[in-house]
Amino acid sequence: MSTPDDSLWNDFRAGDERAFEQLFRQHFRPLYAYGLRLTSDEEAAKDGIQNLFQRLWHRRTRLGAVEAAALRPYLFKALRRQLANAARDEARRTGWHTGYAAELAAEFSYSPEDFLIAQELSASQREHLLEALGQLTNRQREVIYLKFFDGFAYERIADIMGLNAQSARNLIYQSLKLLKQRLPPPVWLLLLGSLGRW
Repeated sequence: MSTPDDSLWNDFRAGDERAFEQLFRQHFRPLYAYGLRLTSDEEAAKDGIQNLFQRLWHRRTRLGAVEAAALRPYLFKALRRQLANAARDEARRTGWHTGYAAELAAEFSYSPEDFLIAQELSASQREHLLEALGQLTNRQREVIYLKFFDGFAYERIADIMGLNAQSARNLIYQSLKLLKQRLPPPVWLLLLGSLGRW
């Protein structure tokens, strides 16, 4: 059974510019938020999204059908790849090479406002939260974001990050375990309550 999102994707693939524009508008904000977490650079995130949608438009006739539920993870994965390629190209151009350039060239970051509990925390507790998050690896911060802020299932996270589903589960578990160890109990409990049942 076809959904409106399936139909929108199919219309886009058939060359409908309105469908393309609607896809862009519908997915820009979540892609931008994710791109900012990957690059910490507003312009790089915007450029990455623009380049992604340009590539999609030019390759639309070769794209396959995508279920509505899989479209957003598909776009996240494509943006992640787009930004990684841009970082790799920049590294080649400038002669700057690190192991992480292949992953992405920037920190995956959070602000207190990202959390629903931010208004319930004191300045000291917010500082503890950001410090604990800062001690996680980029991949750990990314997996937390994808699971708890974007609500992706383990299988979708695995696909976006190039992992298998069990590895995604393990990475989330390890990340939460580290946060629990590093946060004062009241902050951990508030955080856990805001993240929902995992």
